[in-house]
Amino acid sequence: MDRMSSPAVVARDLGKTYKVYSNPWERLLEAVIRRPRHRSFTALSGVSFDLPRGEGLGVIGQNGAGKSTLLKILAGIVAPSAGELSVEGKTAAILELGSGFHPEFTGRQNIRLNAAMLGLTAQELEVKLPSIIEFSELGAFIDQPVKTYSTGMAMRLGFAIATQVEPDVLIIDEALSVGDGYFQKKCMDHLQAFLAEGGTLLFCSHAMYYVSAFCQRALWLRHGEVAGFGAADEVIRDYELFLQRKDAARALDGEGPAGERDPIDAEADEPSRRPARIDRVACRIGAPADSAGPDAGDGAPLRAHPGEPLEVEIEWETSDPELPFHLGVGLNRSDGVEVASFSTFHDGRAPWCGTTRHATRLVLPELPLVKGEFTLYVFLLDEAGLHIHDQRILPDLFRVESSGYQFGIVRIDHHWETAEDSRRPRVVSSLASSGA
Repeated sequence: MDRMSSPAVVARDLGKTYKVYSNPWERLLEAVIRRPRHRSFTALSGVSFDLPRGEGLGVIGQNGAGKSTLLKILAGIVAPSAGELSVEGKTAAILELGSGFHPEFTGRQNIRLNAAMLGLTAQELEVKLPSIIEFSELGAFIDQPVKTYSTGMAMRLGFAIATQVEPDVLIIDEALSVGDGYFQKKCMDHLQAFLAEGGTLLFCSHAMYYVSAFCQRALWLRHGEVAGFGAADEVIRDYELFLQRKDAARALDGEGPAGERDPIDAEADEPSRRPARIDRVACRIGAPADSAGPDAGDGAPLRAHPGEPLEVEIEWETSDPELPFHLGVGLNRSDGVEVASFSTFHDGRAPWCGTTRHATRLVLPELPLVKGEFTLYVFLLDEAGLHIHDQRILPDLFRVESSGYQFGIVRIDHHWETAEDSRRPRVVSSLASSGA
């Protein structure tokens, strides 16, 4: 098998066990008396997978599942306790922010240090150095000690080094969760280009939307073991179903939610670095005379009934008339259950551009909901429908009330048939439904 057809990463029964001591003296005592004074903690056990070249692998799971341990092993930072690993080509990693940086060295000095560890020669570094500094956008801070950097600045430096050295395999552990929105989009655009050019990506994140966007495959870890591996959409679906069931079980026990569905909040960027902002979101349910905008009245939820129309008006402004935009709208039940989502990108609509002010309306001719209180999420997205420029959350926006008690969340068009009816020719109408 030649190099181009062989997998970029091959893992076989990888495991990692740590020795845990109650205090530092126990470690010393164990070395002296040659008897165990520790307890063993298995962070990873029996992890196996193949990752073809040019594909992305999303590593998902709850906190403490072993994701970071696996990525450290893949990056060569931590040695496995068991198993075999093969990673072909030059590897660069962005793990914990600041890892691999000497705090007393300047950003420029840390670039040279990390480039040497990645195997770049002095001549190659001199060629790459300007592009690394330019991508980081640290300006005069590039010659300041890294210990003076914020987490966002450290992320910029780490991402600039890892991507501009043109690795074959790139490993990222939650690095896109910090930094301002402007630089996050820049990183996302670069990751898309990296994959399009045949790069191999290992990407860890709690944001399933990003995992599905960048990765063809996903690896779900639970308690250090593989709970699922395969096509990203299928593994993500199984993982989210697991979280929903766990949330429901904890709710019955009177505990808080167990899942890791942290809301995606737009960063509080400086106005000059956020290219667009949502100015207004208004909701209308039913006839205009019977409803009002979400900020009107005493703040109580709007009242709605099954089958009524719903309209959401959205206005936004940008400083760049050539910047293209998509919109996303999410509808959740008040307990966090995701009911429906709408996206101009996935609906195949051309992005908005050509002016500094935009307005549109999302229209649902008939609400299929039968009961409950619902929260609306509005996202202003980039041309790829991936990066969030701005967002609005309207909690408990409206309440759906039905006559009599209704089971479920949605009303689905349907009809009943007898045996005689089934023998008659009929026209089958399309069914309208909304996933919960």
